[in-house]
Amino acid sequence: MIKNLFFAAATAFVIFSSKAQQATIKNLNPAEFKSAIAKKDGILLDVRTLYEFEDGHIKDAGQLNYYSFSFKENLLLLPKDKPIYVYCRTGYRSGKTAEILLANGYKNVYNLQYGLKDWEQKGLPTVKNSQ
Repeated sequence: MIKNLFFAAATAFVIFSSKAQQATIKNLNPAEFKSAIAKKDGILLDVRTLYEFEDGHIKDAGQLNYYSFSFKENLLLLPKDKPIYVYCRTGYRSGKTAEILLANGYKNVYNLQYGLKDWEQKGLPTVKNSQ
C-alpha cells in the first residue's frame, strides 16, 4: 500500500514537473516588445489582414493573414530555432497564433499583448507599406 502511494506520488511529480518546463507564450507590453525586436534576432510577424497591414505596421514586419485558408500551413514554415515576435490589432489573433506555434514545438514565442492598438497609443512608430 505504501509502495503504491509512493509510486503514485512520484509519477504525479514527474508529470507536473514536465508540464512546468513546457514553453509558454511570453506576453510583452509595447516597451518590452520594442526592446525585444530591436535585437533583430528573430522573425517579426503581423497576423492582420493585408488591408490592415498596409494601413500601418511595425517596421520590418512580415505579414501573414490569420484568416487565410493556408494560414497554419504557412505559419509552420517558420524556423523553430529563431524567436518569433507576433502581433495583431488587439492581441487576440496573435495570442491564438502563439498558441498554434507552441503546440507545434516552437519555444521562443513573443506576443505583443493588447496589440498594435496599444503600441500606437503608447506613441510608438509604425510605417505604411510605401515607406
